[in-house]
Amino acid sequence: MDTNNIYVALNIGSSEITAMAVQKNEEGQLRVLGVETGNSEGVRYGEIINPSSASAVVNRLLKLLENRIGRDIGQIYVGLNGRSLKTLKASNGRQLNSGAEVTDVLLHEMISEVRDAKTEQGAIYEVYMQETRVDDEIEPSPIGCLCEKIVANYRVILGKPELKTNIERCIERTGYGLVNTPIQIVTTADALLSNIEKEQGCVLVDFGAHCTSLAIFHHGYLRYLSVIPLGGKNITKDITSLELPENIAEQIKIQFANAIRSTVNPSQRITIKSEIPGMEPKRIPLQTLAMVTEARAGEILDLIFVHIQKSGLAGHLGAGIIITGNASKLQNLDALIQQKTQLPVRLGTHNLHLEDGTNERYYDIRYSPLVGLLLSADMDCAYQEEEKAIETGKPEKPQKPAKPPKIKRNNVFNKIGGKVANSLINLFSEEEESSNENKN
Repeated sequence: MDTNNIYVALNIGSSEITAMAVQKNEEGQLRVLGVETGNSEGVRYGEIINPSSASAVVNRLLKLLENRIGRDIGQIYVGLNGRSLKTLKASNGRQLNSGAEVTDVLLHEMISEVRDAKTEQGAIYEVYMQETRVDDEIEPSPIGCLCEKIVANYRVILGKPELKTNIERCIERTGYGLVNTPIQIVTTADALLSNIEKEQGCVLVDFGAHCTSLAIFHHGYLRYLSVIPLGGKNITKDITSLELPENIAEQIKIQFANAIRSTVNPSQRITIKSEIPGMEPKRIPLQTLAMVTEARAGEILDLIFVHIQKSGLAGHLGAGIIITGNASKLQNLDALIQQKTQLPVRLGTHNLHLEDGTNERYYDIRYSPLVGLLLSADMDCAYQEEEKAIETGKPEKPQKPAKPPKIKRNNVFNKIGGKVANSLINLFSEEEESSNENKN
């Protein structure tokens, strides 16, 4: 690992856009070099809807970050998020010659065919390996096995095509390069969950401003992913029903809101000075505030539980629920989740991935998505000015890295006739196959 490399990632959220630059020490821990944050212009429900507006914010943040770290940035990582993301199940099989060996090349070809498959349900963004069956027996390490048949199962992450294209348009307008767009909830899970938790079964819930994302793991594999289009901003809007402007409602939510009404002292009130001259201050009982908060938080949690049931893994979550995201800071939210699900609940933390001596401000869970993205980063993001200067005599403007040529493969869907194809891809929705989850 080159400890001199600089890695830069961008978290495009519904409430804010944040850029972080780090280096990695010899143990792989992150050394934070700088962070810059701006308003989420052109972003809704975690998706860029106006690349032009978003690019102006991104460009400003990256310039500020360059000044802060004293280095030019050439390319960045950006997390892929949005309410249209979901999972499908997929499988791909091969009939092999008797005694043929399973190789890494074969497994790569099989997963590539799934990645290149077409579905009307959206663009395929990532494919994650699940169990593999060799001659109808589950084999955790299939490479090197001799068999006649192999069938591999996968989880496919897909969503609207615009999710990635709008990120690409946004970054292209800034003049910086785009290295990769990993699935953000998955990289966040790598920062917050242990391998033991993923093995025993757990749910990661990221409570964002406009969306709540969840990812379910079992036996070490990602099993289910979904995004609920409700978040902390919905609680804020509900609080405005108490005749408060939205900016005041947001402050009150952060300081006083409680997810469990019964824990609030009925005699306590908060006094809010009016922004209009001559008007009396407004007094709101904390129990009234908690009643509004608990109702919306309960609605979001009910939807989370629907997805847990839909995954078919409700009875296989030995490690419980891990929560993160700015909205997860709501007082007693963890207790409410435990009441509703009867599962253990803890707040996620990424502290172990930051080197000793890191400023404690970076321990805040608002940075967990960036920590996850940067842990997975393996390409230097610094602008290679010296190399450009040698070639041209002066630094060039960073260019977007060229995409590698796409390898043309035989389309398994075009094989027709009386013979059975030696490769077959099946895509299933979670609704169709959730009942079979534990048969794998």
